[in-house]
Amino acid sequence: MEALQRRGLRFHLAALTLARTGIIVIRAAASEAAVRTLARMAETTWEQVSRLPPGESLPSAYLNRDQERVLRGYKALVESEKPVVNFRHGDDDGMMDIFHPENLIPEARSTILEALHEDLVKGLAKRAFMKKFQVTCRNLYVNHGVENTRFYHCDGESVKVKTFVYITDVDSLEIGPYCYVKHSHRSKSLRRRNQAFNQQHGFNKHEYRLMGSQTSLPIFAKAGDMVVSAQHGAHRGHPQAPSARRTVLVNVMGPRRAEG
Repeated sequence: MEALQRRGLRFHLAALTLARTGIIVIRAAASEAAVRTLARMAETTWEQVSRLPPGESLPSAYLNRDQERVLRGYKALVESEKPVVNFRHGDDDGMMDIFHPENLIPEARSTILEALHEDLVKGLAKRAFMKKFQVTCRNLYVNHGVENTRFYHCDGESVKVKTFVYITDVDSLEIGPYCYVKHSHRSKSLRRRNQAFNQQHGFNKHEYRLMGSQTSLPIFAKAGDMVVSAQHGAHRGHPQAPSARRTVLVNVMGPRRAEG
């Protein structure tokens, strides 16, 4: 991390790799103490929600689970002033997605922000994609045996950068690593071919079902390592084994909107 922050050769090479391949890994981005703090937050929140009877919520956060949805739609979740503990259904069933975790436990806010290294990532993204970036949302993902995940897809065609700080070791496919198709963020032909196929067969516009010779790279990493990913490329979370557990701190960045 220190070598990257000096904005020397390693910083330049990291930005160049991100621009070319769409993905990089920064080792030991979060300290062992930060990893322990976030692991406790994830475990404690899961246990608290599990004990709540239907109709009750957490005092410090909105709760979306089963048919009880206080907020609906991604925009509402992102714009919420309070944290939201959101349990996903359908694809990614079994996943707890905490929106704005930095506001869930006040004592953990500085730990979360330090682990995300937002200024460094903004600098890398700016150098890689020639745009100024701003944070749009922070999340804490907790996956418990998520056996079905969304197919390979992109998060729209515009530039978006996402960081994933692993809070648990992810060293096998059974745990459910983040997977990325290198260079796919730059392949207009691959995107157009898939969009035409999706339109013909009624699939989501942004799914990648025709990969051709492209192969996916599962990102195995230790707790504390950070993945920086261009989300306009093809990616997915790999399905987990039923007993697997995975926790990831996430940061979403998009191009900074013009002021005025």
